[in-house]
Amino acid sequence: MKTSLVLLALSLLACSVWKIHGHRQEVDPDDQEVVEAKPKKCMEQQLKGTCWVCKWALNKVKKSISASSSQEELKQKLLSVCDNVGFLKSMCKGLVKRHLWVLIEELSTSDDVRTICVNIKACKPKEVLDLTY
Repeated sequence: MKTSLVLLALSLLACSVWKIHGHRQEVDPDDQEVVEAKPKKCMEQQLKGTCWVCKWALNKVKKSISASSSQEELKQKLLSVCDNVGFLKSMCKGLVKRHLWVLIEELSTSDDVRTICVNIKACKPKEVLDLTY
């Protein structure tokens, strides 16, 4: 009886530690390589937030520029747009800094903001969204 209680307590402790750290490992059966996996829900939620931030920021910038805006003007607007997004400010700044030159190029085209965000992989393509339902 004591042994089973100890084993139960150790199992609960191990599960708690695993849950707190949020890491798990998967083994590829072909080559037995250990790969760290991220939970799908966290990735989906991060993608949703990233997509919203991307579309919000690019809409703000697109509304404030003209067809004759220079690359330097686009750069300044992109770097400053995230200051007004609230608690997603760091996510926004990271996204803009990571894709700054691509965003400058894309904003010079006639693409809509959703297409631009899909191109930088901040949003899922429409076909993928249709398949998930």
